[in-house]
Amino acid sequence: MTIYISFQDCRARLSSKVAPLLIMADYYIRTPDREESRGPFEASQLLTLAEAGQITENTLHYDENKEEWTPIGLNQQLKAEVFPENEKLSLKINPPEEASTQAENDSAEQGGIKVTDMLAAAERDSEETRHLKKREESFHKAAALSTSSLGLMMMLSAVALLAPHFSAINEAITAGEVSTIFNYPFMIVGLFDFIMAAMLFLAVTEVYPLLRGRAMLTLGFGIYVGWALGDPIILIASAAAGFGIFYATIAQSFSTMLVAVALGIGGNAALAYLAIIGHFAGFFDSIISS
Repeated sequence: MTIYISFQDCRARLSSKVAPLLIMADYYIRTPDREESRGPFEASQLLTLAEAGQITENTLHYDENKEEWTPIGLNQQLKAEVFPENEKLSLKINPPEEASTQAENDSAEQGGIKVTDMLAAAERDSEETRHLKKREESFHKAAALSTSSLGLMMMLSAVALLAPHFSAINEAITAGEVSTIFNYPFMIVGLFDFIMAAMLFLAVTEVYPLLRGRAMLTLGFGIYVGWALGDPIILIASAAAGFGIFYATIAQSFSTMLVAVALGIGGNAALAYLAIIGHFAGFFDSIISS
């Protein structure tokens, strides 16, 4: 009886005898439906073929110990090298409410920042940023109220200073001697207040430093006039008018601005009313520059 042995089988058998002398094992492989084999391959090369999908666990390899063709899947050591088991990842989708709660709990257990806190900070809605936001809003409200309120204060102040001089102004205009108006110092101050009021109604905030000096004049001289005339109403009204104008130029919060506006408008309105009803009759006429 004649026995035919393929070249590949001879090589595989020879390889089985020489394998112990090799540092790394070489493997011959073939598919179950074919007799032709391929190789030799190292385990790392078989891993590459497996990743490329060219071999499977059913691919036969020549087992040198058993001296037979065996599926790779039955060789646990080779299978572990060629087809390593990857940890399967599972995706579990929780409802939005549960996911948010779970994230917050995990963060709290780890002592970290809660997701809701990070989102709130990004939206400027955290406890710290909320305070800054309110402060910023208060400042903008105060700034929006300041110019118009100061304009009204200065207009009332101009009325308080010009009302006692209406007759002198008419005479100067009628006689064509407008320059005589400058003989009345407080008439000049009244015209200054009128100009300031016009600029403030145009939202010209650059005049604020001038208004602070003007407020000190009202505060100092008004209190002096009230004390000289023995009139507590003038004294209180002048103090309120001066403080109101000054603080309205420096207030950075809406609440402080409201107090300043109440004092400034109230005090200057009281002085304007007293001037219109003639309460200062004779007083300003006595102060005429020579």
